[in-house]
Amino acid sequence: MPSRLPRVARRSASDPSWSVFLVTVVLCLLRARDLPSVDVDTGGTRLSIGPADLALLATAVLGALRLHGRKRVPSPWLLAATAAFALLLVCSALPNGADALAAAGKLAELGALTLGAAAFLDSRERLVRLATLLVGFTLVAAAWASVGFVRGGGRQASFIGEHDLAALGAIAVAVGLAHVHSRPGRLGLLVLVGLVAGGLGISLGASLAGLLGLYLVAAVVLGLALLRGRLRPAATLATLVVVAAATAATLTIRSGELGFLQELFGPEPERPGQYAASWSQRLIYAYVGGRVFLDRPVLGTGWQGELPPEDFARYLPDARVRFSGQPANYFPRARGTLIPQQTYDQVLFQLGLVGAALFLAVGGLALRAALFTARAWPRAGDRPELAYLPLAWIAGLGGALAGAALFGGAPLTATFWLTLGVVAAGPALVPADGGA
Repeated sequence: MPSRLPRVARRSASDPSWSVFLVTVVLCLLRARDLPSVDVDTGGTRLSIGPADLALLATAVLGALRLHGRKRVPSPWLLAATAAFALLLVCSALPNGADALAAAGKLAELGALTLGAAAFLDSRERLVRLATLLVGFTLVAAAWASVGFVRGGGRQASFIGEHDLAALGAIAVAVGLAHVHSRPGRLGLLVLVGLVAGGLGISLGASLAGLLGLYLVAAVVLGLALLRGRLRPAATLATLVVVAAATAATLTIRSGELGFLQELFGPEPERPGQYAASWSQRLIYAYVGGRVFLDRPVLGTGWQGELPPEDFARYLPDARVRFSGQPANYFPRARGTLIPQQTYDQVLFQLGLVGAALFLAVGGLALRAALFTARAWPRAGDRPELAYLPLAWIAGLGGALAGAALFGGAPLTATFWLTLGVVAAGPALVPADGGA
């Protein structure tokens, strides 16, 4: 009976490399610390090797073989810039010792997701399957978070982390909105799950950066719908309802965490620390990281994951003067480590202007590829919703990275590398036959 199987199903069954890639995606969307691992002492540090590491190795090898066999590599400049960024992470960590090199290696190995997506997303059907997998994963994570919210209320991390949940929520919402705007009247289960699970993920993760990502997703989808002549009142209203609902829920949960706005624009505090909140702490960390960058502007400190005290402790007295109204526990400990709070300043003070320029090059090339996919995709025919996904996912990621830094083993970091791979694959998926 195999001949009666749908063509896509037969192709997936006969291509185990594609299945390996999908399994790798799922493993990397789980926190590495929650997976079983074997610790290996090497070079003065301890490495934890788990199933995600093995899956990434397999994906890298299979993806490289697949690309080697293709006549044309998708988005070669974007893939080259992404590989160069991963290489810079590792090379910059070399002078900082074994622990820093291990942290950089754990981060760079997730670049196998970029390679795998570029290699194996060679058909529109496969991109649909990947999008469905991500929406399904978001549904499970949002359901887990909902149970936690019913039991205890407040912000929820689910089993992946608050920022990670919100970032995946933005991806799921993008899938739903893309269908709403491109396929009116054909709103199936995937659309409803994407909008509901994605909205719940953003709301319960309650990340203000994730909320920014949602705004960017909505702006991209509405803008593309307008350019493609698909902007309709009902779809626009649905978009605004999703955004408004997620905003209201997020701000309700985080109502006590907006003190930085009151400090900037409100009246003088009546007592020290009156407006203290998590984003106030982020401002402190950004200030200290900025001082580190100004002292090492070209190459930064080199990648270290968490900065040791010798790199930042001397700036703490100035930070305490600058933010004198903030509680003492909002400042990094002078004998502890500084944990970066967002990707953009993390890249700047750990990789300097060289790393920032390369990071911007990756972003610029990704935007170029995503814009090409959105513009070139036919307005009618098969899978018109796919035109929206690369640019919308890049937009959501851009917001999410403002709230969390890049660390190996983190689902948000896996989302970063995976999104770059999807964007790289996009131009090669544009139908040349009018979508037929």
